[in-house]
Amino acid sequence: MNTKFARMTLPDLLKRYDIHTIRELTYRTGLSRQQCWALWHGKTGVGLETVKLLHEKLKIPLEELIQIDPPPDPKKRSGRPRKRQDDALGEGPGHE
Repeated sequence: MNTKFARMTLPDLLKRYDIHTIRELTYRTGLSRQQCWALWHGKTGVGLETVKLLHEKLKIPLEELIQIDPPPDPKKRSGRPRKRQDDALGEGPGHE
């Protein structure tokens, strides 16, 4: 049998297993609120230890857990470039 899994986010996968809130994820896994928030919003990746924990506590198959999209690269930022520190303090060129 040739099964293909589509990539998905952690919240999408958890909702398939009736976990619809960060609070419920916290309660069922024993992780802190901060850890669960960061996982839910993709700020941190789902590493090996987290995959093991989710598998053991939530009974989610490993095959599905490894299909979770990785978090975005933190080095790639979108939006406006940050102001230089000198300019923010009024010490840049032209300031006396």
